[in-house]
Amino acid sequence: MKIASLVTAVLSGFAPGVFADDLNPAPGAGLPAVDYHYGMKVDVAKVLHRTDNSGKTGVVPVIVVYEDSLGEVHKLKYQEWGGRAQNG
Repeated sequence: MKIASLVTAVLSGFAPGVFADDLNPAPGAGLPAVDYHYGMKVDVAKVLHRTDNSGKTGVVPVIVVYEDSLGEVHKLKYQEWGGRAQNG
């Protein structure tokens, strides 16, 4: 019985760390994505998040969340070639 209580206490100690990610949403989670168009002026000071398309082929959508030089966060959407080579 004591071991069960000890195991419960130890596992309960890890619980806050497991759920901490839920408290910190992904960068730009509440922002609408703006579609990029050719010639659009984009002020990128720091990239906070970018879609990983390294395992995809063909033209795929990309979402980039970035901070501008004034510290404001923006979300931009555009198309790119996936990073995986097509065989065949």
